[in-house]
Amino acid sequence: MRKRISAILTIFMIFGLVLTGCAAGAETDMKNSGTEIVLQIGNPNMTVNGAEKAIDSEGTAPLIVNERTLLPIRAVIEEIGGEVGWNGETSEVTLTYGNDEIKLEIGSTEAYLNGKKADLDTAPAIIGGRTMLPIRFIAESFKFEVKWDGETQKITVSNKVDSADSAIASEDKKEAGGKKSAVIYFSCTNNTKRLAEKIATATDSDIFEIVPKQPYTDEDIDYNSDCRANREQNDDLARPEILTVFDNLAEYDTVYLGYPIWWGTMPKIINTFLETYDLSGKTIMPFCTSGSSGISTSVKAIKAYLPDVKEGMRGTSSTTEEEIKTWIENSK
Repeated sequence: MRKRISAILTIFMIFGLVLTGCAAGAETDMKNSGTEIVLQIGNPNMTVNGAEKAIDSEGTAPLIVNERTLLPIRAVIEEIGGEVGWNGETSEVTLTYGNDEIKLEIGSTEAYLNGKKADLDTAPAIIGGRTMLPIRFIAESFKFEVKWDGETQKITVSNKVDSADSAIASEDKKEAGGKKSAVIYFSCTNNTKRLAEKIATATDSDIFEIVPKQPYTDEDIDYNSDCRANREQNDDLARPEILTVFDNLAEYDTVYLGYPIWWGTMPKIINTFLETYDLSGKTIMPFCTSGSSGISTSVKAIKAYLPDVKEGMRGTSSTTEEEIKTWIENSK
């Protein structure tokens, strides 16, 4: 029994060596506090704060090998608000979360947390082209909570705040006026996700992701080809299905709606969202990420659904909290 518990707690994570997004050089995100991720052995989908989504575009699923649970690390770390780096020359993995950094090397039981050496009971290894990492050390270093349910074979990873603290924060918000805001975003390459997380932090908003039922691959957004994104943007009737279910939007007075700019406007999945959910009576604050195009055309498109739409903001992963607050203040 002791061996089984030890094996379960020394969970390993699968790290996809190929980035699933197309953006590079992103800066470290703030901690995405309050995230709970549930994965299940053999299931290629996971739930993030109750919303189901694919782990990756390759259909990767957690599995058990030699009494050890193998988990996709990139999906977990990035969903919680961290970053994963890989150096093929040195066989070194770097995990970054908030102000903390972990470095591990394949085949070595030496790890480093913020430059301080630590000893692992199991050395990271590459098995079947995937890098296996010990989650006990990672969880303790980043202060994540990891739970294993043997009956359902589910793994829960979270950085959720204590329920009592959450209740106090909720009560404080009510005393401050009772108004709530939500950041709702669609992101394909994580650029919009990073901006959305900054806006959520700056505005003390809850945050939700619009997850497509059919995930977008790199080929789907290769604009130099007859790709899926091109076909959808050229089809006025295209409405990509959404996997996420939003069942509590009535609680929010303000919605910060984010998306990348595709063909000069918002992706058609935003049309799907606006036609599926009733946002009438809410203040809508659009924001976007874009290589060149502005946000005005997409704001006009949103106004066709909702009249109370404020001035939009085109931002990047480098947008500062001060710039976000200036945008909000100028929109009043």
